[in-house]
Amino acid sequence: MEIGIEKKDGVTTISPKGNIDYVTAPELDEVVERESASAASLVFDMTHVSYISSAGLRSLLNADELMEEKNGIKLVNVNKEVKAVLDMTNFSGLLKIE
Repeated sequence: MEIGIEKKDGVTTISPKGNIDYVTAPELDEVVERESASAASLVFDMTHVSYISSAGLRSLLNADELMEEKNGIKLVNVNKEVKAVLDMTNFSGLLKIE
C-alpha cells in the first residue's frame, strides 16, 4: 500500500492507496503514530481506498483515539463500498465523515 502525506497549516492529510487490511494496517498505524504527534488535525483522504477490513477499522479507531484531544480524525472522499462497511459496523456513527 502507498500512503501519501500532505501537511498544510497544521492539518496533515493521510492518503492511503489500495486495501486497508491485516497486511497493510500496521504500516498505516506507524504513519498515524508518527504524524499525530505534530499534527493539529488528521484527515484521511479515502479516495483511493478500495477495501477496508476489521484491521483497517481498528487503525482508524486507534487514530481517532490518538487525536482525541485534538478533536479526532476526519474521513473525506469515502467511496460507497467503504462507506457501506463503515455503516454496517456503525463506525460512521463514531467517526467524522465528509
